[in-house]
Amino acid sequence: MERIRSFLKSVRQELNRVSWPSRELAIKATVSVIIFSLVVGIYLWVLDIAFVRIINFLLSLRGG
Repeated sequence: MERIRSFLKSVRQELNRVSWPSRELAIKATVSVIIFSLVVGIYLWVLDIAFVRIINFLLSLRGG
């Protein structure tokens, strides 16, 4: 039981040393990640559509 108490005490001390971002910085970082994810998602979606069309075209040439 003493080991658990000691561990939790050291965790609390470590968390006090952490440099937490401001609310404004956290919001900006979150918005940046969401926008980046959307851009990458749209890019991959467009590539997927293009590859499907290319493969369908090539298969249609084969007579399928």
